[in-house]
Amino acid sequence: MVGNADDITKVACVGGGTIGFSWAVLFAQHGLPVNIYDISDEALDWTKKELRSAYNTLIEAGLMTEDDVAAALERITTTTDLAVAVADVDFVQESGPERYRIKREIYRELDRLARPDAILASSTSAMLMTEIQMATTRPERCVVAHPYNPPHIVPSVEIVPGEATSAETVALARDFMTRLGRVPVVARKECRGHIVNHMQAALYREALWLVGNGVATVEEIDLAFRTGPGLRLALMGPFAVGMLTSPGGLQDTMIDRKLDHSLEDDIPSRVEREAPPRSPENACEWAKICVAQMEAELAGTDMEQLKKWRDAKLLQILGVIASD
Repeated sequence: MVGNADDITKVACVGGGTIGFSWAVLFAQHGLPVNIYDISDEALDWTKKELRSAYNTLIEAGLMTEDDVAAALERITTTTDLAVAVADVDFVQESGPERYRIKREIYRELDRLARPDAILASSTSAMLMTEIQMATTRPERCVVAHPYNPPHIVPSVEIVPGEATSAETVALARDFMTRLGRVPVVARKECRGHIVNHMQAALYREALWLVGNGVATVEEIDLAFRTGPGLRLALMGPFAVGMLTSPGGLQDTMIDRKLDHSLEDDIPSRVEREAPPRSPENACEWAKICVAQMEAELAGTDMEQLKKWRDAKLLQILGVIASD
């Protein structure tokens, strides 16, 4: 019976894509046998390649040795048979497509095939567990455990219960993520996008407006953000940043209107009052402009090398933070 985090001795990753393979890297790195399920051998071939690449990055960062990686890879099994993947595991991390219909189909199968005491966790970045867990006879054992990509490097994991999720399941998922060296944050209430992606959506909305209205290109916005607020946000959250922005702290920053973006001016776009109103049509057209600019900027770029560069830099930043 899985009653606490220490009872979890074997896990399954349902979906071996961008998020699923990364979870598997993390689980196996921490000594857990892992079954990875995906729908085809071709998909699993990609997963195996990504597993090796991710572990190579950890070796290069000095976090694992070749022997460590060999042992971790020995713990990982891949299969196209969902029943085999989940039959005798304590914790299932589902990372399937972001569609309610597909999620419910997966959870119906997990309900049928997984042990009754197994925890069924979803990596969903925006969907509500209340809508997913209705497909099972064990909704109390279902919970969102949403990582920030890539989960084997970035510590943040949002734990979000559905209406029928038990307090015991929330505590177990939180403690398990802590055991894996993650930083779990338990949401007090469901909302689309949970915490981080809910906030990130606002950032993308503003970036779309800036590009769509000709204020800046995607390259200029990325440059300004990563060399400005992005540096601070790597060290502290937006409220802590606000505390240090002006002598009066957050009161000064957000309420007393010492800066140009107070609450009374409808954060985050005071200038928006003078701009054309947003509409779904505008957002779609602006998004197309952003995609075209980004694709032009990255033309000829080796995306796999870019991903390796990102992961190496993330590990360096985490090392700097940890050294303090």
